[in-house]
Amino acid sequence: MLVQFQQLLLLLISIIKLCQADDNDNSFFQPVSQPSLNYKDTGNRIGLLGSFDALSFYSFVNSSQIVNDPDNSVSIFQKKRDVSNSSSSSTSFSNSLYLQDITNNYSLKFADINGQVNQLFKISNDSVVLNGNFTLFNNQSVISPIIFTISSREVTKIFSDDINGSVKTIFLDNDLIYLGGNFKFNNTYSAAVYNITAKKVHSTPFQGFGPNSSINSIAKVLNGDKEKEDNEEELGSILFGGQFNTLGLSDLLIHNITSNNTKKHNTSNTSIISAEQLISLRHGTFTSVNGESSEEDAAAIVCPSDNKEWAAQKNSGAEWKVELPDEMKGIHPTKARIYIPEGPNGIKLFRIYSYPNNGIMNLTYIDPATNELAYCDAWCPLLNYDDLNDHVDNNILNATELNENNSVFVDEQDGSYFQYYDPSTKTKNLGYASNFQEFAFVDNVGVDTVGVTIIDWYGDQGILAGFELYQNAITVYGNDSLNDPNCQSDASDDTNNNAVINSGSFKSVQSINPAITNTDYLVTSDTNAKITLYPNISYLGNYSIIMMTPGCAYDGSCARRAIVNVTVVGDDNDVLSTKTIYQNNENNKFDYLFYGHLNGSKTSTSSNRIEISYMGTVTEGVQDPYMVVDKVIANIVSLDNYYDKNLTNHTRNNTGYELAPIKLNGLFEYSLANFSQFDEQLVHYKRNNKTYISLNNTFVGNSSINLLSGELSNQSRIDQISLEPKQQDGNKQSLLLLGKFESDSKNITLSNNNLITLTIDSYNNTLNETNIELPSKLTKRDTQTILDGNFNNSITRLIELPGGFLAIGDFALSGKDGSSSIKDLSNNNQSVSSANNFALYSDDQWYSFGNDYTSNDFNQFTNLTLDLVEYYVFSGNGQFRTWDNDNFKWVTDPTKQLNLTQAAQINDHQQILGGTGFSTMQFQSVDQAYIADGNFSKFGIDVIANKSFMISNSYYVNSSLSVIGGKFETKDVKNVGLISNSDPNNTISALQGSIVWGDNTLIQSLYVDSSDEYLFMGVNGSVQINEQTNVTGIVIYDLVNNTFTSFQPAELSHSNGDPISVNSMVLFDKGNKLLVGGDFDLAGSLSCPSLCVYDITNTRWINPQNDATTTQSIGGVVTDMKFFQSNQVLITGNGLQLNGNSGIKFLIYNFNSNSFSVKDSLNKIDQTVEKFILNDENNKNLDGRMIAFGEKSISGFDGSNWQRIDSDIIYENFTKFNDMKLLTLDKPSDYNQTYFDKSQIFTIAGVFRLKDYGLVNMALFNGTSWIPYVFTSLQQQKLTDSGSGSGSGSGSSSLQIGQIQSILIDDSYRFQSSDDLKKTNKNLSRGKVVGISLACALGSTTLLGLLYIIPYFALFKNRKDGYFQPERIHEDEMMDAVNPEDLLHEIDLQREK
Repeated sequence: MLVQFQQLLLLLISIIKLCQADDNDNSFFQPVSQPSLNYKDTGNRIGLLGSFDALSFYSFVNSSQIVNDPDNSVSIFQKKRDVSNSSSSSTSFSNSLYLQDITNNYSLKFADINGQVNQLFKISNDSVVLNGNFTLFNNQSVISPIIFTISSREVTKIFSDDINGSVKTIFLDNDLIYLGGNFKFNNTYSAAVYNITAKKVHSTPFQGFGPNSSINSIAKVLNGDKEKEDNEEELGSILFGGQFNTLGLSDLLIHNITSNNTKKHNTSNTSIISAEQLISLRHGTFTSVNGESSEEDAAAIVCPSDNKEWAAQKNSGAEWKVELPDEMKGIHPTKARIYIPEGPNGIKLFRIYSYPNNGIMNLTYIDPATNELAYCDAWCPLLNYDDLNDHVDNNILNATELNENNSVFVDEQDGSYFQYYDPSTKTKNLGYASNFQEFAFVDNVGVDTVGVTIIDWYGDQGILAGFELYQNAITVYGNDSLNDPNCQSDASDDTNNNAVINSGSFKSVQSINPAITNTDYLVTSDTNAKITLYPNISYLGNYSIIMMTPGCAYDGSCARRAIVNVTVVGDDNDVLSTKTIYQNNENNKFDYLFYGHLNGSKTSTSSNRIEISYMGTVTEGVQDPYMVVDKVIANIVSLDNYYDKNLTNHTRNNTGYELAPIKLNGLFEYSLANFSQFDEQLVHYKRNNKTYISLNNTFVGNSSINLLSGELSNQSRIDQISLEPKQQDGNKQSLLLLGKFESDSKNITLSNNNLITLTIDSYNNTLNETNIELPSKLTKRDTQTILDGNFNNSITRLIELPGGFLAIGDFALSGKDGSSSIKDLSNNNQSVSSANNFALYSDDQWYSFGNDYTSNDFNQFTNLTLDLVEYYVFSGNGQFRTWDNDNFKWVTDPTKQLNLTQAAQINDHQQILGGTGFSTMQFQSVDQAYIADGNFSKFGIDVIANKSFMISNSYYVNSSLSVIGGKFETKDVKNVGLISNSDPNNTISALQGSIVWGDNTLIQSLYVDSSDEYLFMGVNGSVQINEQTNVTGIVIYDLVNNTFTSFQPAELSHSNGDPISVNSMVLFDKGNKLLVGGDFDLAGSLSCPSLCVYDITNTRWINPQNDATTTQSIGGVVTDMKFFQSNQVLITGNGLQLNGNSGIKFLIYNFNSNSFSVKDSLNKIDQTVEKFILNDENNKNLDGRMIAFGEKSISGFDGSNWQRIDSDIIYENFTKFNDMKLLTLDKPSDYNQTYFDKSQIFTIAGVFRLKDYGLVNMALFNGTSWIPYVFTSLQQQKLTDSGSGSGSGSGSSSLQIGQIQSILIDDSYRFQSSDDLKKTNKNLSRGKVVGISLACALGSTTLLGLLYIIPYFALFKNRKDGYFQPERIHEDEMMDAVNPEDLLHEIDLQREK
């Protein structure tokens, strides 16, 4: 009855715990129950040795997700903390997301991301939104940002289609997520809003921002409405900061204001002098890509007056292109005029390509919205017809005022706008009219082909209504067809350039010599030839006239070239200059004909002209001379007049409307209340195919924030908007703008291009806008005192904290006037004069963190709580600094560095963390630790960090002593040392004597004889002992006398020079012979492949294969050996062979007969075997239970058959098993006893993955199932700054799983000595056994027998459980043990003692 009650009580307790777990949302952390172990049977502890920085018990499912797979590009033993040879400078890091239980310090990795998380915000207790520069989330393609639901691990995509850019910033406002960046969505740019409840993203009511815009920061100013209901959302304004100059719905920025006033007007008849010449494209070659129109239409648009159009295919980008005739190639255009069609379709964005340089042209243009110069290249905007005509109509209304600027020319009748943009000569102008916009070429580039590429369009398709090219020169071609105007209707115009052949017959050089391509000009052989060229010099001014002469090398006519006479004649027939020009130049050349003043051709009845006539040949006697004529160019130097204005003064009553634009440059206040009842029809309306601004268009207010924006230049950029805590001088807040600023206003002078500090006066709930104190002057940053602190450089980011804020970046902060007014948080708030990179402002005081200056731009910050300690993490460019904010100190231990960029607490005890890695491992220790009573501790071994070390082997000698070996260093020990089992905290002891290790020498195996006299070390490389003896293979150390033995075995080697390995050693005590197994074939000069016997008594090597009556041969690599009888050893390895027979997994060696044999049942295993363990006390016939592991398998032997027991292990390329043991349970279990007793449990160590659990280094097997036990970590770190001083942190690092190489316990099943199988206490020496045997055999006195027998049984009585029961000593063994050598040896030992 009592038992039933206890069981019921346990059940209730379990149910309560489960309920509590659900209440605490701990369902993510499913506990893993660990069996209770009997540590007394293992020497009071379980030692773990290998290659790691920290360890943890596997406490819950997926505990080890915080560590990454091993890096297979580096040896598993090559630790990442050794970075002395690292040269990588990459700052691109993979990131992860973690769920962290603050109470239990559990961490669970639930996502891998291929980029950095820049923003992470809590949406609810079960969901977060994250934004960054990633495209993969758990190998799922995504567009950042995304929403992640923690319980279901579901990703909600905000964007499903490509947004042609990226989201740079997000702002969470109740149920809405504001998105900003440089992307395109729903034909709007740079801004969108996601509704969390509706799971839909939509454009902002103001339709985003203009093309090529970028939003870098979003913030909210609350309206402070105290009258609102508790459940009512507080509105206010959303502030957008970035780089932009208009809204997507640009008419929002134009207010239609009613006006009643009287103005004086100057009516003017203004004509602008356009000296630039239209380039004839009539004879070009026209092509297109994705054109809907024909090639004929493509050619026709060079004459816009014909009202032809070329259309792209619907809903498609396209290209229109013209290749110039050969004679015109290389021309330098100054501007292009693009004609705009009427109707809904047209070009919205375009770019102009020029060839042969295949480059995108940099363009400048007059922005009709502002009538100011603007610039573009790859994303040049065109207005649609209606919008353009709105601006033209506005020009008509304001023509008088616009024409007050002498560089501006507005036609009061048609509203066309032009202005000179070349201040030096005013020979080039730029403008627009009702059906075209002009774009000037910034760079003076010679072109052969010009193309217009349509990127975006209005309506269904892009349409070109006309295209013209202009140049700042007047070019007349000898080939008169090239002087033809673009429009046939203009052919009779007497102002056209033209050429007249007065005498002689001229032909195209290509018609004479078809081999000539890419150029063309006129050629004649007539000696009376004459041609006259008439340039269209329309305006009075100074001109420079040159004549181009093609090189004779092109046509091979150098010997025939002519001399010509060239005369420049003015419009009044006066000869202005005469030149004699020799035409035998090999390459193209030009000759100056005239520089001076010319009258415009329109001012007289005659025209300016250039007469070219044949004069002779360069080479005398040439019968067929070669006279060439290409072109003459009249460059415009300056004009006498730039415009004509006839002004008439009059007064006009003006009752109507004025359009008042709002300028924006990088900052925009979006009033939520104003847009709460938004209707685009209240912004503008159409009438007669024209758009008009509504009088009700007051959605965007001309607030002080928008006013400030308008007074910045269009080059300004805002990177961050920060609202700081309210100041103590009233209810005012500070508004800080970080970025790059320039001013276009006379009202605000910006001598600082980094920081604007403003004060918010109030929020106007009538106008629904923010009131700020707009200063008349913003002072320069390096002389500005910010809250009594002077910054010498830019603040990169500001972080709001409760009661203050943090400033971070690449700066030094000093006290006002150089005073020590800053407090050092790391030094009990002592006064200091500076703070570097990080500064805290709180309660009117600046605080330093006590760190030295680091030349790095820190731009990320997060604060979080781990293990009940609050941390600040600063990062930037791959560098991290972690500050312990509870203890006010920097974290300097690299293993405890938190490489996190974001954190969001989702409830009272859980948080989401994002970054490249962090450690919540339970115990920090390098390469060694032990478990005692269920807790981690460590030996007195301090392995030096920053080295590629590992502890690979260990050997439990007795209750006082163990040996460890590998490749490691402490302060006084290298590669091998002695540790105390009675007090494991004692410092490791070194071997005495001089020993020099080879660079690549590694201890691979250890053994101490059963008398605890000699330590045998198996090494794979050279070891120099006592400065004279070089040993490879086996090194012997005398533990009794603490010195290396005077005798050392001859070296083991490979005859072909390959590296060796010494994997296992066993000692046949009776013969004092050490059997060594590994990968070698020579012992000294003795051939001894794979196995060799070292005769300790006679200090020589013996080949066991030749020591039998019949010679036997073995092959392969021996990996493990154990005694199963006192004279027989079971051997395993890779590729074992016996007498030429392969496929052998186990060999048997008999020391008495010196022979090898096999047992068929053992060799039925299908997998390779590296190590095995004999699990039964009596296994003389090898029919007991065993467990063996190989490279990709773990198998159990039940005495007859092998069976795989590793179905729960996932094998991967990094899977590696290193060691295994049988442990004793605290209480016997009901586990499956097929492979071991119910009081035991099997453990294996290495690095591998368990199904349903993940990575582990040590797991337990209870006969049925696997239980994850221990996992380790290794800091995978790239130091980027080893700077001095406090806070010198690390670069990006992540946790990689480490390795457990060796399990150190008092192992009753290692059987490396034949004496291990005997029932005597292992602390009795061989001599003591001999003494007992001798007394019995000779019938000595009872006293002599008792001297040996009584202590023996007294010791045996105290043997712990698990040791083998005594077995009768056979007479032959007894008699074999009694021999004079052993007896004398024992007598000598006793005499010495």
